[in-house]
Amino acid sequence: MAKKSPWHSTKQSVHHDNTDCNTGNNIERENRREGTGGKPKCQECSRLDR
Repeated sequence: MAKKSPWHSTKQSVHHDNTDCNTGNNIERENRREGTGGKPKCQECSRLDR
């Protein structure tokens, strides 16, 4: 479980906080923003965090 500061995509409705999350890692650089963006955590990150 590799957690780090949250990040999100301008094109997604969730944020990520686990570096093992494939969805979070596939965000293109121009769409990636730091922080939660006020969005809920993605289900993949939640599962990986357990």
